[in-house]
Amino acid sequence: IKVIIKMNWFWLAFISLLLFAGVTLVQKRLLNLGIHPVIFGLYLMAFAFIGFLATAIITKQKIMIPNAWIILLILAGLLALFGNLAATYSFKFAANPGYTQAIISASGIAILFASVFLFKSELTTIKLIGVLLTTIGVILIGWK
Repeated sequence: IKVIIKMNWFWLAFISLLLFAGVTLVQKRLLNLGIHPVIFGLYLMAFAFIGFLATAIITKQKIMIPNAWIILLILAGLLALFGNLAATYSFKFAANPGYTQAIISASGIAILFASVFLFKSELTTIKLIGVLLTTIGVILIGWK
């Protein structure tokens, strides 16, 4: 875990890309086999919780958090719940889970623009061009 923490953000994101691609493919397989999207999410989150709890214990993290963080964590939990439900149903109905994942991944566009206002992040011309190309790609994926 210490090796992971010291890695460059780009390589962590790239590893995350591969791992989430694996999750998506397993998810689509299970959905094709007949698992209900809610049951999939229940087991996914249960196993993820166990993994996070074990990691917190191994790395000796304080489990208690400031009360001021509770509302934001509840909000994040609700967003994750409904986002995962919407994604799982979309994976179920999409002919190719890559279409759904490409659209979901475009959430970076919303995050990028919100971060400029919320966190005073910079938005350069080259990054704006990347956002426009991503937007065009998402539109093409959804085009019938």
